[in-house]
Amino acid sequence: MNEAGDKMVTTQEATHEKAQEPRARKGGKHGGPHTMVKFGSACVPVYLSQASGRTRYFLSYHRDGKRMRQAFADLKAAKKEALLVAQRIQAGMQHVTDIKPHEQECYLAAVGLLQKSGIPLVAAVEEYVRARDLAGTESLITVAGEYETFRG
Repeated sequence: MNEAGDKMVTTQEATHEKAQEPRARKGGKHGGPHTMVKFGSACVPVYLSQASGRTRYFLSYHRDGKRMRQAFADLKAAKKEALLVAQRIQAGMQHVTDIKPHEQECYLAAVGLLQKSGIPLVAAVEEYVRARDLAGTESLITVAGEYETFRG
């Protein structure tokens, strides 16, 4: 047998010894959540990440079968959003409340325009769609002007 020993056995022993050594767990990339925000039985983890001298907080949750991640610069804002997400999850209405900011602005503007007349948004949209079908390719303003002339 060679004095250096069998390389196969030496390699296996070295690998085996390395596997036995305890590893120190790092807190950053694969550590646990920095904090958990809980509402009822719904929990939303908030993770801490530090890179290039910046601190970021991330929310991680699932919606519509997809993993969602949101980043925040401060912990207070992250916790506030995490509470809203947890409330939606707990209510079981996550998909209902998914409205983009520009859609919310449009909705509020439409409700504001209709507030003077007292007509609900759904009724106004139904009426508009029916008028649009009757007018065909003609402008609704033109049709209304012709009606006013005919009537007067």
